[in-house]
Amino acid sequence: MLTPHGFAELSQFQIDPSSVRLLNAAFCRRRHVVVLGVVDPRTSGPVTVGMLHPEDVELVVMVQRVLARPVRPVRLNDFEIDKALDVGFGEAEAEQGGKGHERLPIRSGATLTFKPDAPVPSLVSELLGHAVAVGASDLHIECYEEDVDVRLRKDGELVQIGTSVSRGNVEEVVARLKVLAEMNLAERREAQDGRIMTTYEDGTGSRPIDFRVSVVPGPFGEDAVLRVLDSRPLVGLDRLGFPADVLARFRTLARSPEGILFVTGPTGSGKTTTLYSTLAEITDASSKILTVEDPIELQFAKVNQKQVGPKMGFADYARAFMRQDPDILLIGEIRDEETADIAIRAAQTGHLVLTTLHTNGSVGTVSRLRVLGIDPGLVADTMLGALSQRLIRRVCAACVEPRDATEGERALLDHLKVTVQLVRGRGCEACGQTGYRGRVGLYELFHVDTETADRITREVSSLELRRFARSRGMRTLFDDALEKLEAGVTTLEEIRARLPHRILLEAIEDASGE
Repeated sequence: MLTPHGFAELSQFQIDPSSVRLLNAAFCRRRHVVVLGVVDPRTSGPVTVGMLHPEDVELVVMVQRVLARPVRPVRLNDFEIDKALDVGFGEAEAEQGGKGHERLPIRSGATLTFKPDAPVPSLVSELLGHAVAVGASDLHIECYEEDVDVRLRKDGELVQIGTSVSRGNVEEVVARLKVLAEMNLAERREAQDGRIMTTYEDGTGSRPIDFRVSVVPGPFGEDAVLRVLDSRPLVGLDRLGFPADVLARFRTLARSPEGILFVTGPTGSGKTTTLYSTLAEITDASSKILTVEDPIELQFAKVNQKQVGPKMGFADYARAFMRQDPDILLIGEIRDEETADIAIRAAQTGHLVLTTLHTNGSVGTVSRLRVLGIDPGLVADTMLGALSQRLIRRVCAACVEPRDATEGERALLDHLKVTVQLVRGRGCEACGQTGYRGRVGLYELFHVDTETADRITREVSSLELRRFARSRGMRTLFDDALEKLEAGVTTLEEIRARLPHRILLEAIEDASGE
């Protein structure tokens, strides 16, 4: 690290926008720093950085880590730093509403072309861009004693990819992510969360992408996981894979003027997509719609969306919403008794409430609400229904082929009283040799009618409630899975991998008539 200079004149240096943008705009303005001169990405020489406080050793080290180069700090005053940043970021900040978005340099196609000696900022941008290009939902950077793994979650599966991230540069890579996400770079002993807002360009246009970043310390370095929130238009309820009769009833429930409608399932089962697609259908100018989410994954025009924060949680917002004269409330998740109570009472007082809950199935929503201390009578009076869902991979249409069942599979199909031609994806270029391409939903809708409400009030067991719902025509997740298996949409292996063993046992019991 070089000794800080005395005061310099901005006129001594060239302002190169591509070099200035090697550091995040929000970070530069907050910490009063700017990259000066032209930085040649083919070299690793020192970079001149203008600073209000060049004597701040911690800041100099921070910038040095992010740039992965020696830093030559020079002293500039506030006015000169702001002027240089206006030149370097002015156009980009104006386009992005002054938010300091990073613009990702994305290569065409989905093939990584990392160079071993690539500058860390370019490496990080290409990593993020590749995650978007291949449709990944998450990017994982994991530090081990001897090496570093970089994996993408695509169609629900983690797949390792080859990159130039290594033990030698992973510290700089994570530091770059932390700066972009506006985290504390000096903190390496505690977990941190942040967000990186970017603009993705692929030759056909541009769109904003939001990365939610989680950094956790470990024995061999800091691990980072980035959730990719893509702003592409919603798929819509028609294209999520709903059976026609289930979709028709769900739409009817979602247009009720009052009551509470639950979407249930584990993390990553597509609940938010279903809720957003529903909201897109029922939003109109005559309704006041308020949402509280964690995080806000998609912005809706003319919908009042709020983000959970340290001072305002789900319950705090839900309580405040009741004084805002709403028609429809979307509560991202019911996590505790207080939020559940407010949601139920909002439904009771003439509002439509859409929300999610972690349960084992649609019928299990009732018992979960009991555990949260909600009076069964209130549940019976307000609950419209509960949609349970899972996501399974589609077999690749480009390489699908029939196959024979194994002895164990034949025995299972016999127990289920099912005759079906099994298929598999052979593996091809279109699906990356996985045999699968894309995902589709499995759905189970528990509809609360008068007789069902009576049983909820009498607190019958979940087993009895499920059997009654089945007798009334409720189709289970496994029923939907079998239909998609018979249609050649997915494989038996995928169904068995994605649905809990309990659901399989219930299906065998249903088939045996016990």
